[in-house]
Amino acid sequence: MIKLVLYITGVLLSLIAQSLANGCFCCARKREICDGIDPIYNLNDTIKEDVSEISNDNPVNNSEDLSCYFCQQETNSVTLSPCGHNIGNYCANKFSRVKFNCPFCNRKIKNYDNIVNLDDCEFDKGSMFRFRALTEIEFGRLKDSLKNGMTDEEFMARFWYLRRCQEPDKLLLYNIQDHIITKKNRKHIAELKAMLLSSKSSIASELHLYQKTFKQEITEFEKTTLDRFFYRLNIYNIKFEFEIRKIYLNCL
Repeated sequence: MIKLVLYITGVLLSLIAQSLANGCFCCARKREICDGIDPIYNLNDTIKEDVSEISNDNPVNNSEDLSCYFCQQETNSVTLSPCGHNIGNYCANKFSRVKFNCPFCNRKIKNYDNIVNLDDCEFDKGSMFRFRALTEIEFGRLKDSLKNGMTDEEFMARFWYLRRCQEPDKLLLYNIQDHIITKKNRKHIAELKAMLLSSKSSIASELHLYQKTFKQEITEFEKTTLDRFFYRLNIYNIKFEFEIRKIYLNCL
């Protein structure tokens, strides 16, 4: 009986040791592709001077009583009907695109009184993630990241799936490594990295790269992966995020 107990104990200890070893290996593997994810897009580089252009009729207003609760940049010029709550024009355009309920009372919005409808390019211009040329600072930051060993997974996350200013997280990179990226992708990415490093212009190269690689049509697995990524970023209106992907490259 004692021998049986000792044998079972030995087996259990062996399994625990093996599990810990595998866990350490997985952690090391995750660190290998996930360490050093440095932001490339700094909002202060490009967004600050364009805040007043979020809407073509609403000036910036810093009054707590008048500014839009959500963006904090516009005046409350649009009234949601029938509940009567007020928001800014850009946010009204954002909500109307995905048939959003009132964010204050959750009532169905039947009309947006006084809304100034923005076309796709006007709408994209107001987003911090808008499709635009990198500044000189941002392009230099991108080159530095490439020189310092930006992984293929991070490169793919940035140019295949994420809009500007959206930074990949560790789990997204882990999913790309294990379930998405292929040897063919890696060969292509090596060529794209070389092109960016040899280029002197962010407009000629980086925008061209986005046009060639950014995926508007994604598989169900890719959609699920991005869905979870957006949720981790506290982007809960995920339906809107996927809708805006479809117009992202139309506003050069």
